[in-house]
Amino acid sequence: MKKIFKSAISIILCLVLLTSFSAIGFADSSKITTCGDDCEFYPTIIVPGLGQSSVIVTDDNGNPLLDKEGNKVAAFPAWIQIDKIISKALMPALTSLATQRDAGLSDAFADIIDMCFGINACDLNAQVVTNTKVEKFYYPYSQYSDYEVGLVNMHIPFERYPTELPRDHLYYFAYNSFGNHIGLADELYEFIQMVKEQTGHDKVNLVPLSQGASIFSAMLEYHPEVMDQIHKVMLVVPAISGSIIIGDVFNGRINFLDKDYLYNGFLEELRLLDEYTARLIEILVRILPDEVLMATLEKGVKHLVENTMIRSTSMWALCPPEDYPSAAEKYLSSPEMANIREQTDRYYQAQLHAYDNIKALVAKGAQVFDVAEYNFPVINVGESWNKMNGDFIIHLNSTSLGSYSANCGETLPEGYQQKNTNCSDPSHNHISPGNVVDASAGLLPDTTFYFDTMRHDLTQHNDVILKLAMRLIADDEIQDVYSSPDFPQFLSGRNVQKLLEMMDTVKQLKADGKSNAEIDAAVAEAQAVLDDNLATGEDIKSCEAKLAECLVKAGQMKAEKEKDPSFLRKISLFLYEKFGTNGFSEIPGLTIKNFFEKIKSIFVK
Repeated sequence: MKKIFKSAISIILCLVLLTSFSAIGFADSSKITTCGDDCEFYPTIIVPGLGQSSVIVTDDNGNPLLDKEGNKVAAFPAWIQIDKIISKALMPALTSLATQRDAGLSDAFADIIDMCFGINACDLNAQVVTNTKVEKFYYPYSQYSDYEVGLVNMHIPFERYPTELPRDHLYYFAYNSFGNHIGLADELYEFIQMVKEQTGHDKVNLVPLSQGASIFSAMLEYHPEVMDQIHKVMLVVPAISGSIIIGDVFNGRINFLDKDYLYNGFLEELRLLDEYTARLIEILVRILPDEVLMATLEKGVKHLVENTMIRSTSMWALCPPEDYPSAAEKYLSSPEMANIREQTDRYYQAQLHAYDNIKALVAKGAQVFDVAEYNFPVINVGESWNKMNGDFIIHLNSTSLGSYSANCGETLPEGYQQKNTNCSDPSHNHISPGNVVDASAGLLPDTTFYFDTMRHDLTQHNDVILKLAMRLIADDEIQDVYSSPDFPQFLSGRNVQKLLEMMDTVKQLKADGKSNAEIDAAVAEAQAVLDDNLATGEDIKSCEAKLAECLVKAGQMKAEKEKDPSFLRKISLFLYEKFGTNGFSEIPGLTIKNFFEKIKSIFVK
């Protein structure tokens, strides 16, 4: 049951991704930069993505609640209180198992969803009304405490990727991902004014990531005067047109509520579990009749969407414009939702104007760059997951500002000619290696970089993206995708987290005098690959394997053993083929029924 419960929570957490406006009490606004506003650098503001800000639970007096280890209790994406969850679910779960019917289990699960995700609930004005607080920084990175540096580097590892940009020119705009979207756009505008005042510079750089791009887009719409205050923008996997995950969820197109798909394919294609665990869960969930399991999931989803998500205008800002009208009609048509509808309609207009606003920003002299990722199917929560190219969380058309592409695993038609929708130079080739993406159809064909087979939620572990970002915010040397052979338009997706961790281990071994020639050679090879921006994700994995083998030989790490899923796969496929989605308690009766039906068919013949 524990694994089943964890799986259910994982599914709901994916929905939230797929995860408050308040007056800004600025610190002393006197200039705090060492340059005295006379330097070559522009202050840079990071606008992070979904869940990349610390939102904590507080008591009624605004003091942080602490867990048993003395850490602040996180509110995003939910407040998980295991003891309360067990207390709420134990008896209904046991009774439902014993009786093989829904003996309050679905109601208990819905209550748990409300209890956990309700910490982020908004009122009918789309304002967060719970005891939560965003840990914000109204001062530059140079003044962060060790704790604050740790918070930021969990999401964007600045310390691993040095930049010439002075630390007193670097800012982090923290916010609640469930907050009021208009309020966040206004707050970002005021944050820019604060940064200008503190640094003395008249313009700033902005780096909006994922959900942060929706706040940036709203700010351009509501505060067009800010365009004169922006020097450069680097969009990183931006949700400019939302995510099809939210579009599917808000329109009721949810895959795992189809019981046949839930029992045969959903967990394996979820890509959050290894196949061994996925197949084990497929088997274990049969301890309940399928009607009980489906009723529990359906009620949980209903409570999550209707009691938390639809009152958050920030969640609505992640709904694609093509999905918004039908979703708004479904959830925001009643008089009590009128205030929320007014706000979401306003951002819907901002979405429709997004490309024109970015063009206007460029016309004002600002440089706008974009980073998009492709060839990774969108997570299969919604029905649209395998109908277009994406990066696991957001579809490519959104992150690339309109590029044209084949679906994941497919290629553009033979003889395809690039559309040149936004590129007028016939000498430019914007077709990706492998013939998958036509970047010429994107809004910014000459300043959009693409990373093949890269997962959205692992972007912070792609060292090339981070190196590119550090270069762009530090100087104007890179003007477009042709400026540097180290950063061509199309690059490989790669995750260097594990390799870097192993190399950190080796550094400690050297300090302790425990390294050897074989380890040193593997490290040298790995460093050469890391230094090569054109090296692929497979190159990184190869280095990981070699270095891991050396460390295992030296007794410095244990060999990883993958569990063989073949036996569980056979059982799961057999159960589905023979008994469909029926639970274990239903199988004997179904077997007897099938037996007599066969006997009857013999005599009828």
